[in-house]
Amino acid sequence: MKNVNRDESLYKAFGVLWQPHYERSDYSWLVEQPLCPNESCHTPLDSSSDNNWHCIKCNKYYPCNRDFTVDRNNAQKMWEGYKTLDWTVYSLELSPTKILSNDEDENYWVQARLTEKSGKRVAVIYFGEKIRGEQNKTDYTQLFIDLEDEQLRFDKNNKNPMNILTKLTAEFKNSIIAQIKKEE
Repeated sequence: MKNVNRDESLYKAFGVLWQPHYERSDYSWLVEQPLCPNESCHTPLDSSSDNNWHCIKCNKYYPCNRDFTVDRNNAQKMWEGYKTLDWTVYSLELSPTKILSNDEDENYWVQARLTEKSGKRVAVIYFGEKIRGEQNKTDYTQLFIDLEDEQLRFDKNNKNPMNILTKLTAEFKNSIIAQIKKEE
């Protein structure tokens, strides 16, 4: 099977550079031999007897923090973590149920959802006046109630909730957050 290196990036850890290697589309690891960090070199480094990495081209030595295998294994773990930084986090500790509720009258509508964001449980409440025709973002409010951090926020791209309500209160286990409209 032909080795395919699809990543043209190098990753720095422990003062040296590491190159990813791809065996199949879903399997990859860091090459065992690190590369010289000198921008004009990148020659594979040799291990020396005094626990240093040695570049035969630059004739420079780069210290190894521990032994060579430990540095490589730790660099591999750091790289695996780096590859997942943009991934969505789903908490397996939260109940997998999805709650969705809607209600309306002749003038207003409301929709509530219980969801999760970055592994935390969040209630999202949308509400606004009924508009004939197309509903725009500025016609309704989007509230976020962070249940774990006990925070109440709203999306500033939508209508300010205090343009519809006169008082907004969220009561949590350890705190109460209240917003009251100023009298004009």
